[in-house]
Amino acid sequence: MENITGSAVVAGDYLQTRKFLVDELCKLVTHHSVVIEAPRRFGKTSVIKEFVRQDQEKGGESRFFIRFMELEGVENLDQFCLKLYRELILLYDFRRYGDWLKTVLRDSWNAVAARVPSIGIPEFELELRETTRNLDFTAWKERLTPLFSGMSKLDKTVVIAFDEFPDMLQNFASGTEPLGFIKATDALTAWLRSIRQEFSETASCHFVFCGSVNLRKTLEDAGISKRMNDTETLRVPPMTADEARTLLILLSQSYGILLEPSALDLMVEKTADGPPYYGQILVKALRDSRINEIGLEEIQVIYDTMLRNGDHDLNHFDSRLAAYIPTQQELACSRVILRTLCHDCWHERELYETVIAESRLDYAVYQRILDRLIYEGYIKRSIAAAGKLSFISPMLRDWWSHKAGIH
Repeated sequence: MENITGSAVVAGDYLQTRKFLVDELCKLVTHHSVVIEAPRRFGKTSVIKEFVRQDQEKGGESRFFIRFMELEGVENLDQFCLKLYRELILLYDFRRYGDWLKTVLRDSWNAVAARVPSIGIPEFELELRETTRNLDFTAWKERLTPLFSGMSKLDKTVVIAFDEFPDMLQNFASGTEPLGFIKATDALTAWLRSIRQEFSETASCHFVFCGSVNLRKTLEDAGISKRMNDTETLRVPPMTADEARTLLILLSQSYGILLEPSALDLMVEKTADGPPYYGQILVKALRDSRINEIGLEEIQVIYDTMLRNGDHDLNHFDSRLAAYIPTQQELACSRVILRTLCHDCWHERELYETVIAESRLDYAVYQRILDRLIYEGYIKRSIAAAGKLSFISPMLRDWWSHKAGIH
């Protein structure tokens, strides 16, 4: 098993004990569109990409045509529609559906229909971009809808995975989208819902929505919180202690590192009940130590050194906080919350009344900050602690404690 942080993992690098998530996605997407929910770093994209890999491995027995769309960096509806258009064209075997496809596209784009076989060639991409540059969203829908309707001709269910979808919606507020965030989000999600409903009975097309920002909260901000209530939800859970132990052993073995039982127990304590990410970066610290046999004393030194040396896999938690919290007052509140949770778990109401209320921050704003900290992967409402707030991982708590000068 290769130790991969910050990117999706598949095949032999995907933890066997978490492949049940791929099985669940496969079952759900057979009949429904799906929203994959989890905080950052929980492996949402890995679930999709392992699903794609497993389906491709089946060859002729595959049940799906899967198109994966990476939407990070997409800033407006025009860019989204162009990417979607290319992906939809690639669904159709030109030798089998060429006459129909040319007819559909000629009705819409006479200038490019004859060059469909050359899709992907730079000249075609340039011509397509130039031809569609001035289309508004209504015109785009007129050209995309026939490609959805044609899916009834295919002998498999089409699955379109939109990775970083809510991040893209938030990008609509950056200024390059003519309709603005609210109108563009409303228009796009309404259209995608109409597509889902039109094909729900034939099961010819389903969507998978995934991203590192909470989609439902993003839609709530746009005033359309019920827009996704026709979808199923797949939640990616934290690792159990046994999963953490398995991950740590396999990753350590990949570097030829032998862990004494006491060292392994401490590592499990610091990484269990969180995402695999923390196990991955802890094993990277072991690798960097150049020590091949690690006992309790060695792991304690390595762990403390990792926290104090400003590990880049942890430092981004501080810089990203400033990027994602909108106002200085809310940023200050976020830091107070995190500093307080370094000491102990708190019920959210108790934390507000004891620590936050004197700042005169409205309780609704405080709750919004908590929700953002939860989905950004800083804290959680801990089931083990009767719903109290705590850090998402003991490792992140320890790092933040050092960062805040608590110990």
